[in-house]
Amino acid sequence: MSAEQVTVSPVELNYTLTEEDWLDGFVAHRRRLRRPWLVPILIVAALVGLVISNGFRAMSAVDVAILGTTALTAVGFGLLLFRFLIAARWMYRWQVRLIMRGNPWLAEPIRAIVDDTGLRLTSASRSETAAWSQYLRYVETDRSFVLRASERLGAAVLVLPKRGLVTGDPAPLRALLETHCHRSA
Repeated sequence: MSAEQVTVSPVELNYTLTEEDWLDGFVAHRRRLRRPWLVPILIVAALVGLVISNGFRAMSAVDVAILGTTALTAVGFGLLLFRFLIAARWMYRWQVRLIMRGNPWLAEPIRAIVDDTGLRLTSASRSETAAWSQYLRYVETDRSFVLRASERLGAAVLVLPKRGLVTGDPAPLRALLETHCHRSA
């Protein structure tokens, strides 16, 4: 659907962001990392580097068995560590607390207007406008819509909690987002 075909009226949201909202946004944004195989490969590369740095001396069958076992253990540990870090909400919760503590204005009541031109966010101490070109992607969760500048981990993220919808119906906001952004998996 192109932007010219949208007939949705502006959507208004009134909310105060909580740690749970930010946590939902962090988890949704970081849900899908593109390179889950990178950690085990780096561990194996480090082991190969250790072998090469020791020189190409003749290795006995015991040395090869030990090196193979160590490599397999390292790969398994790397995959386990990767899964633990990705699924660990505690790490995101810690980051959210740091962000909220360092930016008290994030906890102010916010009024957001979303329409065909973009987003307008207003709070007691800030007023910001964002064009759709700033948020190219979005993820919908049970609690919120998470707008993302890109797929990269350091990209800007904007959380719009569904509980803040004035009408209570997320369909008009979803229609605007589908028109102007790409839905991320």
